[in-house]
Amino acid sequence: MRALQRVRAAAPSGAVGAVSGAVRLSRREMLAGGIGVGALVAMPDLSLAGRATGRSARSAGSGSSRARYVLLYGTPEATTFPGGSVASALSPASRTTSLPAAKPVAAQLTSAPVASADQASVALVTVDTGPAGAKVTLTVVDAASAVISKQGSLTLTGVADGASILPTPVFAPGTATIAVVLAITEPSGSRLAHKTDPATGRTVPMHAVTWTSRHALAYFDSGTGSFTGPFHLGNAPALALTAAAANSADLFLWTTREPQPAKTRPQAPPLPWVSVFPLGAGQARASVPSPAPWPAGEPVVTLSTGEVARLVNGRAVQVSSARTGEVTQSAIAPLSVTRAKPSAVTMESRPDGMVFMTKPGIGRAVIANPAEEFRVRAKVGFPAPASPGGAPWSKAVLSPGGDTLYVLGGAKAGGISAYDVATGKLAGSYSHGRQYYGLYQLPSGTLLTVSPENPRLEFFSPGLNPLGTVATSLHVSAVF
Repeated sequence: MRALQRVRAAAPSGAVGAVSGAVRLSRREMLAGGIGVGALVAMPDLSLAGRATGRSARSAGSGSSRARYVLLYGTPEATTFPGGSVASALSPASRTTSLPAAKPVAAQLTSAPVASADQASVALVTVDTGPAGAKVTLTVVDAASAVISKQGSLTLTGVADGASILPTPVFAPGTATIAVVLAITEPSGSRLAHKTDPATGRTVPMHAVTWTSRHALAYFDSGTGSFTGPFHLGNAPALALTAAAANSADLFLWTTREPQPAKTRPQAPPLPWVSVFPLGAGQARASVPSPAPWPAGEPVVTLSTGEVARLVNGRAVQVSSARTGEVTQSAIAPLSVTRAKPSAVTMESRPDGMVFMTKPGIGRAVIANPAEEFRVRAKVGFPAPASPGGAPWSKAVLSPGGDTLYVLGGAKAGGISAYDVATGKLAGSYSHGRQYYGLYQLPSGTLLTVSPENPRLEFFSPGLNPLGTVATSLHVSAVF
């Protein structure tokens, strides 16, 4: 088993090349010039291709006949710097496959990577500011080979010095277009303020800055590597946080006006608005109020109909029309349980048109049919894990065949468990007393768990047989 190999990141342009051997870098060297660093994890052979049988084979799906990479996103261990890193990890197809030399993936990440709906590609965005403006670079990484497939840049001019730019890439399924939503926060005023020290009672002068956010859109063609835009929406003052999704023709964008102080009587907080933009356009075709809450990281998925669904408050689905943006809401009864403990709520569209949702804080997973107003077709209850909230967000996964639910073990037992979806009954479990924070199923069918301490990565067969562990200095936040 090989531990994390740190490597120098590739230049922003050009293909990723192979780098042999481990390179020991200081934390300052690793993060110089940006907030992230590229790295590579060379994992042991943990694939089950050609060896799965029975329930394991059904749960694993078709698997992969060739080696492919798994991308890990997170932050370097014990770093005092903000930001994240991406590492690529090999998942060979057979035990005779040799592990290649390490490859750098990406550096200076401005926001978390985003995967395409088919998990074939991952988009990374970096922002570099200079005298000419803010340079936004989008990099598309092929998930199977961990090689950069396309890259392009655009420059935002007229951006105030010291501005903060938060980019969100959005894949448009079935097309070569990747929309990029840019939240631009700029200083709009400054003044000398006075603050009282509660310990001493003394008044201390301090420099106070007022910040205002607005948004812009750009569109990247992953076929040509070229950008269209940016299109400035001119919606200041607005909250920087947004939610976004796309179908093959439109981009859906949730934004919220910034609350303003009331001069006379208290005012209701502003509602978010959902706007529908034709792909490539900077003018919305429709823009309508959307029910609360404000965009704050709720799961958003594109349905097979082209409509977009947002899971809000962990218990209801809001569906926005692709034609008008009009919003309808359906309650998900099994998820309508409120507990004080935070929960990493997730939602994903399935190839059969169903939607899979999890709420590990209450120990529930459901499969619902959007064509029947999200009627629940199957539900499974399980003991809540010790850490149902926080990254990694994935705490439960549904097998490709839809017959097996894999979840983190309960707070007392730890480990991982498997449930039969048809009956809701426990089908198997494994634990040696260790608690995991995240759970993923790789394309080969192998299960990957993530822990807060080393060895952080542990691997299991679909039948829950332990396969091995890998240590890494990356605090893993997501797996692609």
